[in-house]
Amino acid sequence: MSQQDSAPSAPKRWAFLPVALAVSAADQLGKWHVTKTLEVGERVPFVGDLLALARLPADSGALGLFNGWSSNAQLVGFGALSIIAMTIIISFYRGLAPGEQGSAAALGAILGGIASNGLDRFYYGTGLDFMHLGAASAASLPDFNFADLAIVLGVVTLIVELLATEMAARASERPQ
Repeated sequence: MSQQDSAPSAPKRWAFLPVALAVSAADQLGKWHVTKTLEVGERVPFVGDLLALARLPADSGALGLFNGWSSNAQLVGFGALSIIAMTIIISFYRGLAPGEQGSAAALGAILGGIASNGLDRFYYGTGLDFMHLGAASAASLPDFNFADLAIVLGVVTLIVELLATEMAARASERPQ
């Protein structure tokens, strides 16, 4: 075994908290920028016809969750879901082995996204999307924010890691 192989890996906390804070900060910075520079409902090209900046309130959650509820009911509903989701994420994080930085970073991205989207409800009274794929005038794709993107990428990363681990375990059980 080489000295490099026996070196302890960096602790998972070096990935979890910094990623969570970076995601939340980047998302809040983007939202702050669009609230200072764009009118509600406005979209402007950012990267040609690939990405537009937008300032769009998001009155419901993913898949229309809490759609049509009053602002106060949405605040309570999203607040409760955020607390439950963050508790689950932290519990998963605590169950990771000390060197599992990839999973810790993915969980941090999800936690940061949940926290930032939760803050929107208190700051703006609604969610706030500020990115749009495609031309600014195209309405075929959904609008989103950096927190949404971090949550999706974190979940996809965890699924890929789970599948890779499962495939490796099954491969090691096969007779040679």
